[in-house]
Amino acid sequence: MLIADKIARFKRVTKDPGVFLASCGLLRAAKTLGPLRLGFRGFLVFVVPPGYNTSDYETAAFEIMEVKRDEWAEVWANKEMRVRLANPPRIKGIPHKPISIHDLRGLDVLIAKNLADVPRDVRFAATAVLQVQPPTSGHINAARRLWRKPTFSQEFASSLSQRPQNLILAATLKPISAETRIQELDEIDRVEAVGPSLFDLPGFPEVTPWAKDLAANIERWRKRKLDWKLARAGVLVSGPPGTGKTLFASALANALGMRFVSATVGGWQAAGALDDMLAAMRKTFDSVNDGRGAVLFVDEFDAIGTRIARPTGNNNDQYWQLVVNDFLSLVSNLDEGVIFVAATNFPDWIDPAILRAGRIDDHFRFSLPDAVTRAEILRHHTGGSLPLESLMGIAGELPGKSGAELERLVRKALTIARNQDRDLELKDLEAQLPERIQYTAEQQLRLAVHEVGHAVASLALQHSNSSVIEIRRDFSLEEDKIATAQTVYDLTSDYLPTETSLLNRIAISLAGMAAEQAVFGDRSLGSGGTTGSDLEFSTASARKFIGAYGFGSTPMFIASARDVGDLPLPQALEDEAMQILRDQYEGALSMMTEERDRILALASEVMAHGTIRIERNGEAKAA
Repeated sequence: MLIADKIARFKRVTKDPGVFLASCGLLRAAKTLGPLRLGFRGFLVFVVPPGYNTSDYETAAFEIMEVKRDEWAEVWANKEMRVRLANPPRIKGIPHKPISIHDLRGLDVLIAKNLADVPRDVRFAATAVLQVQPPTSGHINAARRLWRKPTFSQEFASSLSQRPQNLILAATLKPISAETRIQELDEIDRVEAVGPSLFDLPGFPEVTPWAKDLAANIERWRKRKLDWKLARAGVLVSGPPGTGKTLFASALANALGMRFVSATVGGWQAAGALDDMLAAMRKTFDSVNDGRGAVLFVDEFDAIGTRIARPTGNNNDQYWQLVVNDFLSLVSNLDEGVIFVAATNFPDWIDPAILRAGRIDDHFRFSLPDAVTRAEILRHHTGGSLPLESLMGIAGELPGKSGAELERLVRKALTIARNQDRDLELKDLEAQLPERIQYTAEQQLRLAVHEVGHAVASLALQHSNSSVIEIRRDFSLEEDKIATAQTVYDLTSDYLPTETSLLNRIAISLAGMAAEQAVFGDRSLGSGGTTGSDLEFSTASARKFIGAYGFGSTPMFIASARDVGDLPLPQALEDEAMQILRDQYEGALSMMTEERDRILALASEVMAHGTIRIERNGEAKAA
C-alpha cells in the first residue's frame, strides 16, 4: 500500500462527521511514520482513542483505501480483508473471529479498540502500531466548515476536543454555535436519577466517604481537570444476603449521575457452553464501553471462578482458566467513565489476580445493620413520617434484620394504613414485629455457660485480653440464623502464629461445647450444624494445620489454606486432623471441668445482667 498516494487521493468528504473526524485521526497518525509513509508493503495497526467507536474508523479506513461498499462482502468471502477490526462485534450464528497471525492475507489496515485486542505476534508482524489521537480543534472546526456551520472559537474547540466522542459529535452537528450552552453540554451524559442517591440512604457508613471522594473525582474528570487513571475506581462489596449490595451499586450510579448496568455471573453462565458464556460476558462489557460513563455492577462475583496453581488435567481447569483470563482482559480494558462494582457473599473464593490493585482497588464488607442503623432505615422507608426516637424500640426488636427485610416490613405496614385510608402510625409497624418466645431459665443458663467456656479458655490461653459475653432472653422462630448468644474478644496481637497458638484457637472454639459437658453432662446443638459454627471452624482449622501449614507428623503441603479446609484430606492426613480435634477437645474439657464452679458463677452474672465483660485478671463486670 502507498500511503502518499492514498493521502493525495483522499479528496472526497464523507457524509458522516464522525467518519470525517475519524479519517482526520487516521491520516494524522499515519504522518508520524515519517519517510516510511512515502511507500511500503505491509499493514498498519491503528489503536483508536479510549471510548471511541471503532466502526467510524473502520469506515474511514475503507474510504481512504477506496474500497467500495459492494466489494466488502466479496472481500470477506475471500478472507482477504484489506481493512479489519482486531476484535469485531460478536454476531449470533457467526463464529467470532478476532485477528490472528493466520488471518493477515491482503490486510492493509487493522483497527483496534485497545492494544490488548492485538496479539503480540500480530503487533510484531505489523509495519507500525499507531495510536490515534482524538480530533484536534482544527479538525472540529474543519468539520463545521464542511457542513457550512459557524466555526467555534479556538478556546472552545480545544476544550471540546478533550471531551468524549459523543459530545464532540453533538456539538459539531448543532446548527448554531454550542458555546453559549456549554453548561447544557456538560449535562448530556449525566443520567437522571431513578431511585435514591447513595448520599441520601442510611446504612452505608463504611463506604460513604469513599463514594464522596469518587464523586468529586468524577466531576473533575468530566470537566477534564483530572485524568481518568486518577479518577477511575473498581470496588468489591461483600456481605450476607440482604445487606444492600445491589442497592449500594444502583444508588452509587444515581449519586454519580451515571447509567446503572447490572449483570450476574450466573446469567453469563446460563448463556450456554464456554463460547456462549464468554460472548455474554463480553456483550455486557461492550454495552458500557461507549465513552458515556456507567456503573457496571456484577453480582455473584465469586462464581467467576479461580485458576488453580497446579492444573490437574481436568477439563474444568481449562474452562476456569479461560473464563478468568478473558474477564481479566475485559476489566483491565474498560473505557473511560466506567466504574466497576462487584458483589459477593464469599470474597475468599475470588481469584487473587482479579483483586489486585489496578482492577479492584477497594473492598468493603457490609454487615447487618445495628439497632441505630435499623431505626434510620425504618425512618427512611417511612418517608420521615415517624420520629427516629419512636422507631428505636421497634428497631431493637428486629436484631439481624437486613435493610431489604426492614423495607419489606415498612411496605406491609403502609399497606395496612392505606387500606384503612389513613396515614402510617407506629402501631402499623409494631403489628409486623415477629412473635418472641422466652428462653427458660435453664436454657438461658446453658447459653451463658457455653459462651463463658469460650471466654475462660481464650483468656487462660492468652488469646485475648478481655471478652464480652452477651445472651438474649428471647428469640423468634424467624431468627434461626441469628446468634442468640455471642462472645466478642479483645484479641492479643498474633501476627506470626505458631503451632501452639493455632492449636489454642481450635481448643477455644471447642471450649463452649466442653463447658456444657462439664456443667450439664450433655451438649446442645449450639456448636455445630451450620457453616461458621464452632465445629466448622475447628474442623477446617485442623485440616489447614496438617494440609496447608505442614504441622503434621510429616511436613507437607497439599493446598492453600483457602482450599484445604472444606473437604477431607487423604485418609492418613485426615486421621491426623481428627486426632488434633480429639486432643484439643479433651484439653478444653479438662480445663472446663477444673473451672466448673467459676464458669457457673460467671454464667449467673451473665443471666443477671445480659452482658458482662471478663478481664484476664479474672475481674467480671456488667458491660
